[in-house]
Amino acid sequence: MKPDTSRRRIRGMSIIELMVAMAVSLIGTIVIFQVYAVNEDVRRSSTAGSDEQTSGLQALILIERELRHAGFGISDSDLYGCRMVTYDNQRVPNFPTPFPLTAVSITANAGSTPDVINVMYGGTNNTAVAVKLAGPMAAATDFPVVNYAYGYLAGDMILMGEDVGSSCTIREITKVNGQELQTNNGSYTTDPLLSPLGAAVTKAVRWNNPAGTPVVYGAGKVINLGNLDDETRPPRYNQITVQTGLADPSQNNKLVVQNLWGQLPTFIPIAEQIVQLKAEYGIDDGVNNGTITSSPGIKGDGIIDRYTTASPPLPSADWMLVKTVRIAVVARSAQPLKPTSGTACDATPAFDPSFANTTYPVRWAYGPDAPNGRPIDVRNSADWQCYKYQVFETTIPLRNVLWSPQ
Repeated sequence: MKPDTSRRRIRGMSIIELMVAMAVSLIGTIVIFQVYAVNEDVRRSSTAGSDEQTSGLQALILIERELRHAGFGISDSDLYGCRMVTYDNQRVPNFPTPFPLTAVSITANAGSTPDVINVMYGGTNNTAVAVKLAGPMAAATDFPVVNYAYGYLAGDMILMGEDVGSSCTIREITKVNGQELQTNNGSYTTDPLLSPLGAAVTKAVRWNNPAGTPVVYGAGKVINLGNLDDETRPPRYNQITVQTGLADPSQNNKLVVQNLWGQLPTFIPIAEQIVQLKAEYGIDDGVNNGTITSSPGIKGDGIIDRYTTASPPLPSADWMLVKTVRIAVVARSAQPLKPTSGTACDATPAFDPSFANTTYPVRWAYGPDAPNGRPIDVRNSADWQCYKYQVFETTIPLRNVLWSPQ
């Protein structure tokens, strides 16, 4: 008689078999999660590199485009580098701090505060050539009378000056009466061709000082900088910087620009995840300070002799010796990276201001004086070491200065 095996077949798995299966499943789950964690770190690192590339290149291209426009319409050798004394009835006080008539001026800031680049150029599509006064002014409140007034319209911003040593200013044309460029106060009627509605409108005057010009010009000049009502090509005095340290975190780490000559000067963001901006003048003054590999040391020969953050004196014709601008834009990853171990962020090593240090990676301006580059301070937030950074550096020639008659 055969033994009954049916009961043995329906007993199922033993507790030992279940424990082995659970152990194998648990090990598999752990491995899966470890692979996922590694892949997530790789994804974050790859995405961070992509974010840096996109933001940094966008910022660099936009700044480079602005600097290539710099100096258009203002590079007159008799006036370039004069002290700009202006009036603005939209500001308090009405007299902004005097600034140089120059294509580019730089405000260099220490520590983690980004530099500020001011870029000036005209926007006229009629004439950008200086026109001499037909005769000397008798009083500061006199209207300028020019040898010819072709291309001048109501609403044009004009630059007036005599030489580098005297103060220059800007005025707003309210009416062209023959060869007389009237710069009244109050209001004026715009040219209908420049209006987006195709009709003339009345606008308030902003730039005309009721007391007149800062100097009673004798053998002076007038330069048309363009029409303030032209929305496509207005005169520009653009201020470029990076916003950091604001109370609203969503407004930080943005490259921004504002036209100080615009009707409503306000910063406009043009690139995200930008944390630093550094800039230096490239000067052809015959002085080699160690920032250039080789230089003949000849002033005005068209070869850059040094890079520096120090501005030429004001007023001074030496502003014409600024031929290039060297800039660095620092972009960071959009998302913070996890620590490799522990809880302290270590995506970027600790900041070290020493030129000899080689571990801190955020650097620029490599040269004989700094073979390892100059460290850029990006410590503008408490969690700055949780991010990766990339430096985008270039040197931009000021072509409107290089091409101007010396």
